[in-house]
Order: sequence, then C-alpha cells, then structure tokens
Amino acid sequence: MEKKEEFSTRPAASPARPQAEAQSARLQREHRGALRKAMHRRMYPNGVDLLAVVGILLLSGVLAGVVVALLARFVAWEPELITLVGYVFQMGLSIACVAYQQRARHVTSSLWRSKGHRVSAPLILWGCVLIFVTGIVIEPLLDLFPSAYLDFVNQSIGTGGWSILMTVVLAPILEETLFRGMLQGAITERDGATRGILLSALLFGIIHIVPQQVINAFLIGIILGYIYFRTRSLVTVMLLHALNNGVAYLLLEMLGPEQASLGLRDLIPNDVLYYVVYSLCVVLMVVGGGMIVWRLNRAEAARQAAEAAADAGSEAAPETQQPQA
Repeated sequence: MEKKEEFSTRPAASPARPQAEAQSARLQREHRGALRKAMHRRMYPNGVDLLAVVGILLLSGVLAGVVVALLARFVAWEPELITLVGYVFQMGLSIACVAYQQRARHVTSSLWRSKGHRVSAPLILWGCVLIFVTGIVIEPLLDLFPSAYLDFVNQSIGTGGWSILMTVVLAPILEETLFRGMLQGAITERDGATRGILLSALLFGIIHIVPQQVINAFLIGIILGYIYFRTRSLVTVMLLHALNNGVAYLLLEMLGPEQASLGLRDLIPNDVLYYVVYSLCVVLMVVGGGMIVWRLNRAEAARQAAEAAADAGSEAAPETQQPQA
C-alpha cells in the first residue's frame, strides 16, 4: 500500500519572529535594569540621606558646644565632667537622629544583625599594629597643620576619671554603634563593602573637626570598618577603638597636653635609625593596606557575580512559565 503523504498544518515560521523575540527580550532586560536603578536610587542611604547625616553630625556638634558653654557658665562642675556631658549629648543626639532617619525611610537597621558575641583577637592585634604604623607614616603630613588645634583638644579632654570614662569607654561604644553598626552596615547593603567602609570612615573623620584628627580618624575608620566587615562584630571594633584611645590617653597622662603630640622624629633624633624605622612602618602599612584592598575586591566580585546570577535567573523564569498547547 502506498503511504499517504502527510502535510503539516502548522504555518511556516516567520523570519521576523526570532528578531521580534530578541527585541522583546532586550526591552525586558532594559526595563528590569531601569527598574533596578530606580529602586537603587531610592534605597537608604542615597546622596541626600548622607548629606542629611553630615548635617546631623555638624548640628549635634554645635548644639553640644552650646550645652558645654551653658554648663561652664552656670554650673560649678569640673571641666572634664562638662566635656563628658557635652560629648554624650552630641553622640546621643546624632544616634537618635540617624535612627529616626532610618525609621522614617522604613529601614531595618543593620545594627541588630551584627554578631556582638564574636570577638576576633587576631584581628584586634593586627588592627593595633596597622593603626600604629599608619600613625607613624602620616606624621609628616600631620606636621603640616598648626599644632595649636590639637593642643586645645588635648587640654579640653583633660585627665582623670571623667576623661577615662569618655575616651576609653563611652567613645568606643557610641562611635562604633553609629559609624560601623548603623551607617557602614546600611551603606554596605546598598553599595557594597568598599563604599560602606570608605564613606563611614569619612563621616567618622568629619566628626573629629580638627584637621590632624580628621585625617587620622579617617584612616583608623578604614581599619575599623574593614575589621567590622570581616567579623560583623561591634564588640571587636569597640575593643580595638578602646585600646587605641587608651594608649593615646596614657601618653596624654604621662607627657602632658603639650608633649603628647610628639612624633617619632622627636623621639628618634638619629637620622639613620629614624629612616629605618619609618621605612619598616611604610612596608607594614602597604602590606596591610594591600590585604584590605585584595579582600574587598574579592568581596565586590562575589557581590557582582551574585547580582548577575540573580538577573540571569529572572530572565530565565519567564521562559520556563510558557503555557502548554
């Protein structure tokens, strides 16, 4: 028997159909990209939010100065206690305003997701060494600024129990809560670890006002921010911060406000020995900084890969949901 020829009733595929599908996929990708960028611009903290934080920090400092002036005028307290009250007022107001800002922007603070129970002794030791050598390396830069501002700050801090409570106990707790726990965590979730560390360190420097302290605090903030990124532990960075402030206070106590700002060059008059020690500190700083950059680059690459995988998954999802004939 002869086989009957079978004729397909399906219409021939149009040559324009693949092009239309490709154009549709491209438009969908562009739409998703535009939507993602729009959502990213609205995420906390954007540029307006960060400018508001700067305003909060500066305004809190001005109001704290007014409080200190009023207390000094009308209350017979010790100068160190008045300075302590002004500092607590400044930091407490800053933390309260940033917390209100995050709540108004419907943000769950990353502060509550930190791992407070974890303490990394090796990273604390590594941080102490890196902070020490960084301070030595930047001494020639800090010497370019007038020392009168730094001497005034040292005299304002003073010595005694109130000063210890402020510099060694309260400052690490309040400043790490604000700059690492609340701000760095939020910026990292929005823009990645590198920007989170750098921007929070910059804000940490701004609050110190005095040029020498701004530069020093910015670099210390990078080290503290990196350790917080590695551990997610506020306790670890609080302890490192307390150790740094404790050493600075001991120098202030032993040498006095005028001599506390002496640098390595003043302590090592021999040129050869000074340059040997300084060169060693430069090497250690470069190695430590290089390790930070390397790990942050790895983290950024992993974040971008995760975002690319998420985009690929969202593109593949519509193709798997085609209706059956």
